[in-house]
Amino acid sequence: MLFNSLEFALFFPLVFVFSWALAKAHVLRLGMLLMASYAFYACSTPLFLLLLVASSATDFLAGHAMARAERSGQQHTKKLWLIFSLTINLGLLSVFKYTNFFYGSAVQVLSLFGFDATFEPLAIALPVGISFFTFQSMSYSIDLYRGRIELERSWLRFFLFVGFFPQLVAGPIVRAADFLPQLHRLPALSRQQVGRALNLISIGLFKKIIIADALGINLVDRVFDAPSRYSSLELLVGLYGYTMQVYMDFSAYSDIALGSALLLGYRLPDNFDRPYLATSVTDFWRRWHLTLGSWLRDYLYYPLGGSRSSDLQTYRNLFITFLLIGLWHGADWTFVVYGALHASAMCLNRFLRVNVRGRKEHPLSLWGIAWRIFATLHFVVLARIFFRSQTFPQAWEIIRGLAAGTMGFSLMTLPLWALLLGSYAIHWTPRKLVDGSMRGLERLPAPLQGATFGAAVLWIAKRASARAVPFMYFRF
Repeated sequence: MLFNSLEFALFFPLVFVFSWALAKAHVLRLGMLLMASYAFYACSTPLFLLLLVASSATDFLAGHAMARAERSGQQHTKKLWLIFSLTINLGLLSVFKYTNFFYGSAVQVLSLFGFDATFEPLAIALPVGISFFTFQSMSYSIDLYRGRIELERSWLRFFLFVGFFPQLVAGPIVRAADFLPQLHRLPALSRQQVGRALNLISIGLFKKIIIADALGINLVDRVFDAPSRYSSLELLVGLYGYTMQVYMDFSAYSDIALGSALLLGYRLPDNFDRPYLATSVTDFWRRWHLTLGSWLRDYLYYPLGGSRSSDLQTYRNLFITFLLIGLWHGADWTFVVYGALHASAMCLNRFLRVNVRGRKEHPLSLWGIAWRIFATLHFVVLARIFFRSQTFPQAWEIIRGLAAGTMGFSLMTLPLWALLLGSYAIHWTPRKLVDGSMRGLERLPAPLQGATFGAAVLWIAKRASARAVPFMYFRF
């Protein structure tokens, strides 16, 4: 079920009404939300609902086993249960997402050594959201093992933590320490929360339907489907379009997820902080997909040693982390290259900061900030070639086309220029203006809030394509 579909427009109001009707019957409310979440997931992949339940059950049972081992002083047993949890979750992720990747890579290696091997992809479907809910479920086991959270004794609360539908299939990746305590409290909803939630949902729909889908259909898909037809400038503009499309599409999902959860009385973490205002690649990853970045930082980068050891080991840790970030996004060598490019940039950024500029950051002039934003944005734009290209030949074709230096803008129309430039202008709007307008809408009387939201949704719906376009991160 898509957030931008008629089905969700009918589904969510029913969930909203029933959840608040059961607000004082707390256990019944949680049960209703769990059933609604499972129904939401089953609409897209009914059979794979079993995987979601299996992942939840694994970590719930492993958590109780770790708690018993802790009480008995059996640290080795406790560690074995953690390994069991990680093995099951990573095993599910590997089988359904990476089997064909490893199989195909093995066939290619054998071919290099003269073996007559043919790659026939296995018919393995990718469950929607598996990269998100397995990471979310695993974080509970790891934090419990580390003693950073308390054991969750209620299977109902734990299963809802893993399967809560607003963030289930495309994030944000929610930590148990942030969400489980909310499930122990009676929910509350203020007029300001409603105003903020409606703002987030309408902004998300605007980003998705008016900007991301339009850029994809009218610009990005055309450029990447037939790059040889277009000039170097059109290819570059297509990359600008894709860079904005992927941000608007993914942040739109996060906005709607945050807004939907808030209407149900729960708060989810922010996932983006205007990433195309980043002044370095390091700063970009502090602003882009925040919950994935913090997850890999806390559960991979820091355990590897982070930056506490030698420079060489720090660079190694950065490379491992960012190669896995690339692979997390997709089971293809193009994503590995994408991760390697960002890893290289992170290492270069650290080398310059430590060995050239010194560890102390000095204030930058306005021109210095502008230049860093420009350079960082264009690194991100060019790295997106490998993020979007489905094959290396397609990526090389785009790179050759960019290097050709040809001119021409036959693809671009005035409305398309307005959409592209307007989307960047929206992204770079000063935060004070955005926050001020949000607060103003949140202070409106409830009838005006509803009327404003309804008018915005109707206006967006009239401009939507005939069929709801899936969110891009569903395939990750």
